[in-house]
Amino acid sequence: ADEVRKLAERTQKSLSEIEANTNLLVQSINDMAESIKEQTAGITQINESVAQIDQTTKDNVEIANESAIISSTVSDIANNILEDVKKKRF
Repeated sequence: ADEVRKLAERTQKSLSEIEANTNLLVQSINDMAESIKEQTAGITQINESVAQIDQTTKDNVEIANESAIISSTVSDIANNILEDVKKKRF
């Protein structure tokens, strides 16, 4: 009977240790899950920022192209005026 009692005590102690370890494991998994959620939110913000930068870059390219066209047109007009002035001496 004494051996059965000791076996029961050891079994109870082992079960308590298993329960404590299981609780620690569950807490670690929960902490990891929360960390993954935070990282996912951070990655989403980064992706949104990259998309905004991409759009801004495309807008800047369009503005630069339009500015180049305007600059070329103004240069042509200025050259035409200069040619007209050269032809008409006062």
